[in-house]
Amino acid sequence: MATNTIDAVRTQNQVAGGVNKDVDLATLDNFQLPRDVTEEFLERAQKEVTIIEMADTMALERLEMDVPAFGVPQLSGSTRDEEGSRTSNSSNDDGDVAFNATDKQYYILVEPTRDALKNTHYGPDQFGDYIVDQFIERWFNDVGLIGMRANADSDNLQSIGGAAALDSTWNGWIAIAEGEDTASDRIGLEDTPGGEVDTMPVYDQASAAPDTQMFNESLLTLDSRFRDPDNAVFVMNPDKVQEYVFSLTEREDPLGSAVIFGESDITPFSYDVVGVNGWPESYGMLTDPDNLAFGLYEEMELDQTQDTDKVHENRLHSRNWLEGQFDFQIKSLQAGVLIENIA
Repeated sequence: MATNTIDAVRTQNQVAGGVNKDVDLATLDNFQLPRDVTEEFLERAQKEVTIIEMADTMALERLEMDVPAFGVPQLSGSTRDEEGSRTSNSSNDDGDVAFNATDKQYYILVEPTRDALKNTHYGPDQFGDYIVDQFIERWFNDVGLIGMRANADSDNLQSIGGAAALDSTWNGWIAIAEGEDTASDRIGLEDTPGGEVDTMPVYDQASAAPDTQMFNESLLTLDSRFRDPDNAVFVMNPDKVQEYVFSLTEREDPLGSAVIFGESDITPFSYDVVGVNGWPESYGMLTDPDNLAFGLYEEMELDQTQDTDKVHENRLHSRNWLEGQFDFQIKSLQAGVLIENIA
């Protein structure tokens, strides 16, 4: 049964890639995904959810896992006389970034009706494709929102209709940037008081709309060794990106015309601006997206039931659950800038 189950999920991934094969619906019932299949789920999610595609995603072997992190000193070596020894210690300190997915289960329920089966192009032997597609799209869409908004000081999950338990269970990337991660031992730059850092550097937009000054001041807030326009980007809500684009059209110069006619990329000071659906409007972030980490515990679960009173009374085809455990982290807080209070 286990082998057939793994093959079924792998087949589903092949279907997404254009291989015309079916998923046996019975194999979706009550099994735990092994690591390689979980990673295949992650690969599919990266193609469909922008923020998961941008972040560094990894499968966690344990619910609690520390990832080593190293400081970035300006100078870490020392000199030696011709007859001298190498006794000085390097100033390149190290610490750790802690993932903890314990007690962080998240599930979704898919309940297709029998009438829905009749009205889709899926045949009875292909309906497993539909269920797995729904799992990938809906479950990882939720995960992306949790990663961006969970427990943020403003615009959190509860502010968009989520349950309070979501914000009290996870710390998303913005919350971590605001200092909510107390388990990690984070090493700061060489001039960091006490040697450790708890929050990401902040630029306050002071309730103003996005403007060129915001991008400039954010760059100046970021330590120069992390300023790399080939890697670092500004992440914002798409509506706020559009507001900034519109402000450029008011310029009476070639740039204003180029923006109006879609002939100019929006790259203030050569840095890309990326609008991400679901990102809170009042925040922005300047960082290398690879600095944002998402860890998914390697054992996900799929359960299905087709023979219950509710299934028969509501004329359901089946009730299907996908459940997993995950956590979020920022690898280096000082390798980014959190922009707050965007109007």
